[in-house]
Amino acid sequence: MYRVFLSLVVFSGLSGISASDEGQVDIETQPTAIPDGGQADAKTQPAAVPKPQPDLRGTPPIINPLDGIDITSMKLVDGAYRSVLKDGRRVTFTVDPALQQYSDNLFAKYQVPAGAAVMINSRTGRVLALSQHRTNPKFGPTEAVALDPSPPAASLFKVITAAALLEKGDASISTSTCYNGGARKLLLSHLEEPPTDNRSCASLATALGMSINAIFARLSDRRLKRHVLLEYAERFGFNRELPFDVSIPPSTADIPTDRLERARTAAGFWHVHISPMHAALIAQSLAQKGAMLRPYIVDKVEGPDRAVLHEAHTAYLSHTVSQASAESLLKAMTHTVRRGTARKAFRDQRGSTYLPGIEVAGKTGTLNGKHPFRTFSWFMGAAPVDRPEVAIAVLVVNEPKWRIRSATAAALLLKKYFEITRKSG
Repeated sequence: MYRVFLSLVVFSGLSGISASDEGQVDIETQPTAIPDGGQADAKTQPAAVPKPQPDLRGTPPIINPLDGIDITSMKLVDGAYRSVLKDGRRVTFTVDPALQQYSDNLFAKYQVPAGAAVMINSRTGRVLALSQHRTNPKFGPTEAVALDPSPPAASLFKVITAAALLEKGDASISTSTCYNGGARKLLLSHLEEPPTDNRSCASLATALGMSINAIFARLSDRRLKRHVLLEYAERFGFNRELPFDVSIPPSTADIPTDRLERARTAAGFWHVHISPMHAALIAQSLAQKGAMLRPYIVDKVEGPDRAVLHEAHTAYLSHTVSQASAESLLKAMTHTVRRGTARKAFRDQRGSTYLPGIEVAGKTGTLNGKHPFRTFSWFMGAAPVDRPEVAIAVLVVNEPKWRIRSATAAALLLKKYFEITRKSG
């Protein structure tokens, strides 16, 4: 039998009820009552009798019920993903069996060198799928690819830059900026006003959907101080450990002081690294009107005697942006799927959408790494945009010869999700 002390904060929606030990009274610290309002004479007070201490020899240590849980060990047993720990604790996970199996099989089918997919109920923080795949250690330091914070965030970071521009940069998603070049690399010349006879112009929403590097570089250079960009990175969870049922190493955002390097960072060129789980949480916060929820993958933990030691709850984690900014960002991110960098991925060979009647907000990111050469391909997003219920992040790490990219994998996973939920609903 385990002795477990828990301090829980339980939220319904975004309202919290905190359980604490306030109101419990330690009788040994209370003053002695004096009849008739008289004064106590310290010389006449009886000596305090020491409180007997219990004999704790042989008592099992007090543990956190979540200690020692390994998500790579979960197996499908009796219709749910479960694992049994060495000390006899029984863990039931939240992942949907059909969705989890589909995701696992997708990575195996396309022989992805390394990859991860995370799907979260954007209204509760419940993890619906957490699939991770790695065929060679050279493609990542750990088998827990979904929690690995070492991949570059690439153009996913444009969402953070856009959030800062909306709230501190006097910009809107319709703000138009002109540019020339910068598709593959950014130079100081790309930060300056382009010549009128050789330039293109686009709104911030279009720039997000088409992932136009020069627009993000120019806008951040003109409108955002370094500390503001860092502030918004940290609002979205960078540079700190995010609470989860198992440990997630922090994603990192190093905002340079150098002007050009800072502009490159704002556009998604290095200096920022992120885990797939964290990317899914960023999308979740936008779907939940700026409220980032604590993700959870453990539904229940039971002791060897089947006593319940832990049950999952929805909990508010932090605030990222205002409701208006979150809605504007989601609206801008629909350009990615409608006509931007993920347009083809969300359509079949005949050009028909995989998700008729369902609008998806998304952001792609692609960046090459060296030693060994590999391409980091990202997609994060949420759907349906009008009433979001699921957030997703997919990372695929490919060799020069590749079979699938992240946006296509995300489209197929969302298609499967809505097939499952609409059938059961």
